[in-house]
Amino acid sequence: MRKMKLAVCHSFLDTRGGTQKVVLKIAQHFDAKVYCSIYDAEKTYPEFKELEVEVLKTRFYPILRPFSKRVMSAIKGGLEFYFLKLKDYDVINAQGTPSEWVRNRNSPVVWYSHSPNREAFDLYEFRMKQRKLLQKALFWSLIQHYKLIENSLVPRIEYVFANSLNTQGRLKKYLRVNSEVLHPGIDYERFHCEDYKKYFLYPSRITPEKRFEFAIEAFKRFKFKSRDKEWKLVIVGALDEARLEHVNYYKRISDMCGDDVEIKLNVSNDELLNLYANCYSVLYSPIDEDFGIIPLEALSSYKPCIAVNEGGPKEVLIDGVNGFLVGSSQEMAWKMSYLEGHPDVVEKMGKDGRKHVEENFSWDRFLSRFKEVCEKVSKRSSSGSGS
Repeated sequence: MRKMKLAVCHSFLDTRGGTQKVVLKIAQHFDAKVYCSIYDAEKTYPEFKELEVEVLKTRFYPILRPFSKRVMSAIKGGLEFYFLKLKDYDVINAQGTPSEWVRNRNSPVVWYSHSPNREAFDLYEFRMKQRKLLQKALFWSLIQHYKLIENSLVPRIEYVFANSLNTQGRLKKYLRVNSEVLHPGIDYERFHCEDYKKYFLYPSRITPEKRFEFAIEAFKRFKFKSRDKEWKLVIVGALDEARLEHVNYYKRISDMCGDDVEIKLNVSNDELLNLYANCYSVLYSPIDEDFGIIPLEALSSYKPCIAVNEGGPKEVLIDGVNGFLVGSSQEMAWKMSYLEGHPDVVEKMGKDGRKHVEENFSWDRFLSRFKEVCEKVSKRSSSGSGS
């Protein structure tokens, strides 16, 4: 039987996150070529160097020069996929938005959506409040044009996966499209537990929507009540220094930190695994996260996770079994205090968490279902074109 030929399209391969991990796993499994708008081999997963990656080139730079780097890169990615024409593929897999615009000149397309564009939809008001008057006008105009294209192309996509129930809800609400939830997997074999040292860990990209101030405030409440002054909070994340809003946010949360809160930037994979292996518990407080790989990494390390009761974490954590879901920084502090006084519960939750991950979040399960859908879509497309 002929092997299915797959192309993978994703906008930005310049960081190490859950989205890039999904792209990597699919490309490796299907020996697929990856098309992207931005690629930095040193900042993303090193395994991409072993794959065929093509960086798309745009002819529209002159009209993009007036825009900021962030806006320019978003427009650049959209235009490149919108006009891209691919040949000799059975299926094209679109990943992070706006790579789904590849559907303009290509078919069939299977979109694995990590979320509709949050700046255009659920985070629109949040972003607008951070901009000055002229920036707001430009942002509004760009979003209107984006929505016109998005609403014209998405209904034509042959099949849509959502990475979570949360993303599925956004797709239905904002784009009126049905989707199938397919949770990503995790390489849980890479994670282990060495100890339960006196620090809480919050690893994530340094961006405003990760809401580190929530966790910092919770830790300060916890530390005030604790008799043991050795406790620390360790924040680990990648900082995009080209984005002023991210740099300013980093400075803001840095000002909130005392001697017992440490921020580590751009650590190696080995150091991150070591931090997971030795922390007491993991904190996670983003704004309505699409899915979120952090709780899975925590549970894979036999550590309970205390997360906000929003979005993706609700699909991973079982409250009171492998972690806690909380509604405020005060409640997060209470759960931290509870775990401090119950180390036996910490270990049991960690073991239950690891078991939960192994049973429900394997890459074999993910890739099997993904392949099944791609084959069906390819066959339908072939029979349709031949009729």
